[in-house]
Amino acid sequence: MAEAPRLALVVHFHQPVDNLERVVERAARRCYLPFLEAIAAYPTVPFTLHYSGCLLAWLERVAPVVLERLRERVGAGQVELLGGALEEPILASLPEPDRAAQIGRMASLLESWFGQRPEGLWLAERVWEPDLAASLSRSGVRYAILDDTTLCAAGVEPGQLGQVFVTEHQGRTLRILPASRRLRYRIPYSPPKSVVGELLASPPGWLSLYADDGEKFGEWPGTFRAVFERRWLERFLERIQAEADRGRLDLVRAGEAARDGTPIPVQLPSSSYEEMMTWALPTPARHRLELASARLADSDPLQVAPYVRGAPWRGFLAKYPEVARLQQQMVRVSAVVASQGSPEAAVAELHRGQCNCGYWHGTFGGAYLTFLRLGLWHHLIRAERMASRPREWGVEVADLDGDGLPELRIFAPWGYATVDPQLGGQVVELVSWAAEANLVAVMGRHLEAYHLEGPPASLPTPGMELAPLEARSGVSAGQPFDHGEVGALRDSVNGVPWDLPYEVEVLRRGAVLRAARDGVCLTKQLTATEAGLLANYRLEPGGPAAARLSVEVRACPLAPGRKADSAAARSFRGGVRVVQAGSTGQLAVRGTFDHSWERIVAVSSTLSGVERLVQGVAVSVVPRTSRGELEIELVPEVAEASTGRGGGVARAAR
Repeated sequence: MAEAPRLALVVHFHQPVDNLERVVERAARRCYLPFLEAIAAYPTVPFTLHYSGCLLAWLERVAPVVLERLRERVGAGQVELLGGALEEPILASLPEPDRAAQIGRMASLLESWFGQRPEGLWLAERVWEPDLAASLSRSGVRYAILDDTTLCAAGVEPGQLGQVFVTEHQGRTLRILPASRRLRYRIPYSPPKSVVGELLASPPGWLSLYADDGEKFGEWPGTFRAVFERRWLERFLERIQAEADRGRLDLVRAGEAARDGTPIPVQLPSSSYEEMMTWALPTPARHRLELASARLADSDPLQVAPYVRGAPWRGFLAKYPEVARLQQQMVRVSAVVASQGSPEAAVAELHRGQCNCGYWHGTFGGAYLTFLRLGLWHHLIRAERMASRPREWGVEVADLDGDGLPELRIFAPWGYATVDPQLGGQVVELVSWAAEANLVAVMGRHLEAYHLEGPPASLPTPGMELAPLEARSGVSAGQPFDHGEVGALRDSVNGVPWDLPYEVEVLRRGAVLRAARDGVCLTKQLTATEAGLLANYRLEPGGPAAARLSVEVRACPLAPGRKADSAAARSFRGGVRVVQAGSTGQLAVRGTFDHSWERIVAVSSTLSGVERLVQGVAVSVVPRTSRGELEIELVPEVAEASTGRGGGVARAAR
């Protein structure tokens, strides 16, 4: 059978940490269980399957029948299990010790549950960086799967892609199996007869490797009907089994393929699959690349398309400051946990906080899904709290977001506030130990390429309404998009945000920040109190002719397992409270002032199209007098009995 073309089927199943329960339950019912039952009817068709650790934990708790069926397939020898990092992080984003720990925990789990220790690794989102070859090799990984486009970008000719490759870093080697991008687009969408005919047309010994998300088999829009009701999967399995029985197609597991033959040496660039590298570009660049790629698809006489690529995953850290801040927090907490001897419970929370889905955005909501992104903050805060005794009072000055400039972190018994002097002295983190939440981690309304039509010259400027979106998608943003990051205590004078560098004087329990523009001087003193963070404002010159001050506070309560659609601002005698149904942590803005509020809505790309996703609430506060003075206290609270509308019994978080 060595003369026949070869086919390896690799399927990856994953649900993010803290995903909506109903979403995972539906996937188990319409995808995970019927998939295993379908392949059981064709026991001689081998599969290599990957299940993320976070999904396995959910299945054990809620849908154990899926695990029972999987054990049966492993025990029958039909299924080879593929390893990975336990909580499905982007390995390139992690410190080296966490890479090894996550891979080791996953391998031990599979060996314990299924009696099979994996040799290969599923690389989350196929994000590759050259040093991973050494990291994976040291962790006992023998092979990994990457998109064939990654190899093409390194100059591998299309006629070589049916073979096994080997890459090296610092003397450590790793075998690479190229996954076919073409098969990824054809399965399960093209007729089985057509797909199998193409496989049979491959040269003798050629390896066609399919590797993609298992949710395409029943959970993605329209696929349940096609895959199961119209029997796409059954017809495909029936056909490849028949061709294998005739000796015209050799069905192999990925591990078998990785062991065969002499691998071809290759050095690979930092990369991911083609779509993710497009998504990682800044919006103007992404818009231009998409237009150029469309033209190359029509005409590419020099065959340069494989070398036209976007940015690797790290581009998201430059594109979304909220994601960069989260990733820097993750790295910092990792160091804290390691410095305290890596307590097991803290390590488990740290690893949950590394799950990849909130660290990027593409066709899926990703970073725009509040329950995922705030969940990551929640796990990282828990890890830090478990590993060390929190600092109670003081001020730390350090570069806390990797931008090369210092920020301030003001500590109090309730938690800490991170202040960015370069961003108008805004509070960009407000962490409550008791609520285990960052209550101001609000994703901004970023301009995205799918908001636009026409040539790059049509790009709007920050502050403009997203009118092009309504014409393209039928969904209007209804609000201007943001320019960069926006936190709490964003100052505006006469309606103009002061997102400019402030001078800083560090105090024992806070800081004084000052800025001047057009003859107006603004002073903002921040002081940690027993309950929260107190901000005292003075705008000079004062008097009846003084410029008008307003302050914006953005916040989103932590409501595990819920979207932020019900987030709202509710007045009470001492100020206003940002609440949400089901919240466990929320923010009170205390003081004597007038205010208005609105929900922050981002129009995000999803598998179902573009959707309006609420990111949180923006409360606009103005003084009741014209003296140019204002006092605001940001108080984190634990919501003890949240009602359907939010705003239940709350207490200050200490």
